[in-house]
Amino acid sequence: MSQRQGDVVRELEAVFKDRLFTEPHILALYSHDASSEVGVRPMAVVQPVNVDEVVRVVKLAIDYGFKIVPVGSSTSLSGNATPKLENTVIVSMERMNSIIEVSDIDWYARVQPGIKVDELNLELMGYGLQWPVDPASSRTATVGGVISNGGGGMRGAKYGPASHWVLGLEAVIGTGDVIRVGCRTVKCREGYNLVQVFIGSEGTLGIVTEATLRLAPLPESFVGLMARFGDADSLVNAVIRVRRDKLWPMVTEFIDDITAQILNLEPGYYLWIGVDTYSGSEQQILNKLSSDISMSGGEIINRASTWQEFSKILEPRRMLYSATLKAAFNDYGTDVFVAFEDIAVPMSKLPKAVREIQELGRKYNVRMNLGGHIGDGNLHPAVWAKRSDSDEMGRVMRFFEDVGRLAIRLNGTVSAEHGIGTQKKGLLREAIGSRNGSNSDIVIGLMRSIKKIFDPYGIFNPGKIFD
Repeated sequence: MSQRQGDVVRELEAVFKDRLFTEPHILALYSHDASSEVGVRPMAVVQPVNVDEVVRVVKLAIDYGFKIVPVGSSTSLSGNATPKLENTVIVSMERMNSIIEVSDIDWYARVQPGIKVDELNLELMGYGLQWPVDPASSRTATVGGVISNGGGGMRGAKYGPASHWVLGLEAVIGTGDVIRVGCRTVKCREGYNLVQVFIGSEGTLGIVTEATLRLAPLPESFVGLMARFGDADSLVNAVIRVRRDKLWPMVTEFIDDITAQILNLEPGYYLWIGVDTYSGSEQQILNKLSSDISMSGGEIINRASTWQEFSKILEPRRMLYSATLKAAFNDYGTDVFVAFEDIAVPMSKLPKAVREIQELGRKYNVRMNLGGHIGDGNLHPAVWAKRSDSDEMGRVMRFFEDVGRLAIRLNGTVSAEHGIGTQKKGLLREAIGSRNGSNSDIVIGLMRSIKKIFDPYGIFNPGKIFD
């Protein structure tokens, strides 16, 4: 450790005491996120408990020139929580995990960023309310991390991503100032919408220290089913048939036959579809769902008449990430590299997108599985390779990039909820260029200018989103 780093650690120790960590094994834990992106060991990890401590670490970063990567539970799949420079301090928000206020009349909650999504929703159930942003990692993902990533999840088919469900934020920006933006009302038109600038900014603009979240009532009733199909086309067409019947599912999830095999399910493509409804209409909705599935060639495996029952039959879909890792590690052990794609396309383009993704998998001869939030067009093909095999790694990365280009060609997005991080900076430029006459410079330049305003000393999460 250099003299200057030693000075930084002493300054941090004076503020954080036993909430400062410099032990190598702990630093190693914070040197990566849930992606396969390679990071470096940070200089230190701190765990603030209030906004004043966050201000203090930001001002120290300005004075000493070190970098800051804010993290929640580091469940990011695009490398945006992976430190890339050694003179980095990880600011872990896990101890700022309180619910400050819940209004069951105005339907908002004020929370600290470190609270986990499932823990928040467990508390909100007592009010008959929910924060309906439901990433597959909701047991471990924090509210602040979901906001920073612009996350979505399993209820996105109806409720959309986090950007629909954040009313206001408190944050510490790169000058050490605390700002509070947004309102506690759904309608809020007070100049530029700085709340939305923060959502999905991947920790590059500041550190969120409090969030005012918009809430929704829990459904009065709920029905759903799990079905198996012989091929992906039939499954996708079933979802389209449901939409044409003007049903609005809350949850529409799927996995492919490879994932099913890993999870020890019978061979096939699996669909989970659930609709929130009103008491007395359950059987009518379930009958319509069942009819649409059957007419599309699906076999109904399970039915659910409550959200609790549906959550149980949905559990295999929640295992998509762990199933992918299981298959990848079984193939290559610790020498494995896994890339999780995150495109979305318009619903009308879904059949074409799924077919072309499978064709790309065959073209590049890569190990791949496929699943995702099919109800909002969000597909998550995952591929893995032996990291030390340059040929296989090359094929995997060409597949990854071509899937992104497929989304661009179909008027979709290269990132629906995982973010850009380090892995999609090139695809981001291509996506922006596709809408701007092949010129991304103006829009990327605007993003750079925004970062410079919020982070004039360049301390927050450098190298993410753009260079």
